[in-house]
Amino acid sequence: MKFKLEYWKINIGIYAIIWSLIIGILTAGYLNLVNWVINIIWNEFFSSPTEFKTWYPFIICLPFGFLIGFLSHKLGNYPLTIEEVLTTVRMRGKLDYHNWWKSFTLGLLVLGAGGSVGPEASTTVLTSSMINWLGDRLRWSIFCHHNGQENNIWQDRLNRHQLESAPLFSQLFRSKKQKNLIVSFLVIIGILGAAIVFKLFPEEGVFGIHHHTINWQWENLLTAIPIMIVGIAFGWLFIRLENWSALIINVKLSKVWQGGIFGLILATCSLLSNDILFSGEFRIVPFSHEALTLSVPLLLSIAFVKAVVTNLGFAMGWRGGTIFPAIFSSLAIGCACALVLPGDVRVNAVIVLATSLTVILGKPLLTSILLILLVPIELTPVIITVSIATNWSVKKFLPSS
Repeated sequence: MKFKLEYWKINIGIYAIIWSLIIGILTAGYLNLVNWVINIIWNEFFSSPTEFKTWYPFIICLPFGFLIGFLSHKLGNYPLTIEEVLTTVRMRGKLDYHNWWKSFTLGLLVLGAGGSVGPEASTTVLTSSMINWLGDRLRWSIFCHHNGQENNIWQDRLNRHQLESAPLFSQLFRSKKQKNLIVSFLVIIGILGAAIVFKLFPEEGVFGIHHHTINWQWENLLTAIPIMIVGIAFGWLFIRLENWSALIINVKLSKVWQGGIFGLILATCSLLSNDILFSGEFRIVPFSHEALTLSVPLLLSIAFVKAVVTNLGFAMGWRGGTIFPAIFSSLAIGCACALVLPGDVRVNAVIVLATSLTVILGKPLLTSILLILLVPIELTPVIITVSIATNWSVKKFLPSS
């Protein structure tokens, strides 16, 4: 009996480890798939002469727009956002993973069509769905074992009626410490799986440790507060644009037409700058260098147009993550401010960027981690200080925001 119990525990452990590895592999595989699809669809755009580039977005965005609108009408508002996923998990304790394919399909279409959104939303849905599926398999198997019912976790189909009687995932552990240790171990296994894919099929990355000589100047202290106010204002505007976009969309206009019309809007806005297309994920670091050679009016136009397009597109069915577009737009505003103010331009730009992103995300720690991996590492003290100061200021003086 003791031998059978030990064998069962080992079997469950191996199952959890292998599937955690697979989840990591599939997550990384999806991100690589997104980049592959974008490269396939937009290869002609990237490699064509200027004249053809003018019309190519119309050729792609219009038909894809109507297809996205049609699928949004049939399937619903997918992919879910990170906030929707977290809210669902908090309220219900889990995420319904049976609709994962809806987020996969619409998420991939929007990203492939050049939508000004990032892959973090659909990636979160897919990864969370797989994690919830694994959790249900473990709960079901443990319930059956404790009730003396035979089951093979590797082959048997999950019994929904038995699952409803199974304990919650958190109740499978003897203590909170044990739960944290096991879950952390499985997360590390998942990260290892993702790392294997990225190593075998490397893609151009945006995150990393960047270095640049910073010309520290006392004038940056004088401009810090004024440009932090600019960053707070732009962050507030970016958040409000989501609500305003939803309000101005005519609800009588079908989702099919909404998707198609936004495809036309996106293609038209790309005439201002190619950076209106896509999330800006892979353009953030290069753009931070190029932006300082652009004019202030152009930078302001790119920032506001991209912010509007991202949120308007979301309201019209082109859904996805908004973190990278928010970073890109905030960076453009920061560079515009840096070009007209005294002091080191990179310090000024990062202050606006950190302030705006802290307002948008509402999480100074997340803001700091993201920006430290995007901008010169020498600016880390500025990022952390500004993020904390912005979070404190917003909570104290703008509690309703």
